[in-house]
Amino acid sequence: MGCIAGVIAIYLAKDLLHVYRNTYAILVNIENITHNWYVGNKKSMLILNCLFRIGGTIVLLSKKGFDKRKSKYELAHIVRTHKGTDDKAFKCVYKEQDDAGKTGVSLSKDLMTIADGALINITTLGRLVLPISKQFLFISTLTTKKLFNSKIKPYYIPNFKLSFVHFCIHGGGRAMIDDLEKNLWLCQCMLRHQE
Repeated sequence: MGCIAGVIAIYLAKDLLHVYRNTYAILVNIENITHNWYVGNKKSMLILNCLFRIGGTIVLLSKKGFDKRKSKYELAHIVRTHKGTDDKAFKCVYKEQDDAGKTGVSLSKDLMTIADGALINITTLGRLVLPISKQFLFISTLTTKKLFNSKIKPYYIPNFKLSFVHFCIHGGGRAMIDDLEKNLWLCQCMLRHQE
């Protein structure tokens, strides 16, 4: 299942390492587009052929204390948002047949809106990493917006660049990266991606 399976597997491995202490977990994640390669002419289904390829990652996770000094990264928090109960979210990336009976994965025009809605996990993550003063500013802004005028944009957006050294953003297309950059106030120098 590619990228989403990787996030779920990290979540599972983290839980297992809390139970089985002083051990390792190895996570192997592959994405193979050949199974879903689309040979038809429907544009919304051809996009997938351009965005995704064959690839994989392997991550070794350790709960052993002496590995902490040697480790390159430490997994502090993991937050994921499940939007599958929303019909638009469920259908925004959907395997189906076109009019000619050829099977492929269709990407909906609602994909960017759904991705923006999934950024709600940033507020969950913000509670874990932002200072109390910044959390208070954000909550007061959000409350004011909800109580008085839901059409105005919030005037305070936390600066997540103060809490994170690196951002790892899904490379599912230039529009997705640009949208995340705008919403999180990131500059191009912080984003490293391949087009």
